[in-house]
Parts: sequence; structure tokens; C-alpha cells
Amino acid sequence: MIVMEKEYSSKQPLGNPFNHPPTPTIPAAGAPVKTPNDNDVLSGRGGAVNGHPGNKHYRTIVNSMKAQYLSPSTRKKQKAHIAANIVWTIRRSDPPGRFLKVDASTGMWHEIGDKAACRKTGQALRENSSEFRTRGGIWL
Repeated sequence: MIVMEKEYSSKQPLGNPFNHPPTPTIPAAGAPVKTPNDNDVLSGRGGAVNGHPGNKHYRTIVNSMKAQYLSPSTRKKQKAHIAANIVWTIRRSDPPGRFLKVDASTGMWHEIGDKAACRKTGQALRENSSEFRTRGGIWL
């Protein structure tokens, strides 16, 4: 089971900082990366990206949170927190994971930033949602 550092609860009081989506802190840019580490999440398509160890770990975390994310009782702000917590979990890995996209002209990888990483994660959480709801969802 994947343990995330902070879990969101819909029963938390209104003054709790988890009631508002976190502000992205890592901007897109930074120094180019020649060789991604095993905790990096690579953007793109194909076997090389899908088979990367960081992407496999990322998909495991996403799949562990999918039922909560897709639950009809989960509100929009809660969904933003779930996605942000997944991004933070990757970023807190040792070594820290990054969300990278390749520049086709140079072959170098570049950080996409927290905002794009949260969007990517939200999309991954919604992937195959209709199939999930009809087959594996516990709240049918």
C-alpha cells in the first residue's frame, strides 16, 4: 500500500489549509537533464516512457488513489488536493522525482513544473474512469 505524507479528509475544519488547493511551487524550466533518475516521471508516449521506473511507481500511486478521486462524494477542491499530494509524493522521493518532458531537437529533458504536473496527474486519475466505475469501483 502506498502511504502518502498527508491525506485529505472531507471532515477537516474549514480553517484547515487542505481546504484550498495548494499553489504550485516548482515552475517549468530549470537546467536540462541528460539522464532522468529512477524517480522521475517522464511525459510522452511509448514503451520507453511507460516502462521507466518512475512512471511505473507514479501509475501505482495514481491507481491507489483512483477510487477516492472518482468517488461521487469527492469535490473539485478535494480532487485538486489528491493530485497535488501525488505530485508531492513523487517530489519527496529519494532522490527527488521530477516531472520531465523531452525536447525532441536536443534530446534533453526539461522540468514541466508543478502546475503541469498536477494537470497531468488529474488526467491520469481520470483515465479509464468509465471502465473503473463499471468494473472496479466500490461505490457503484
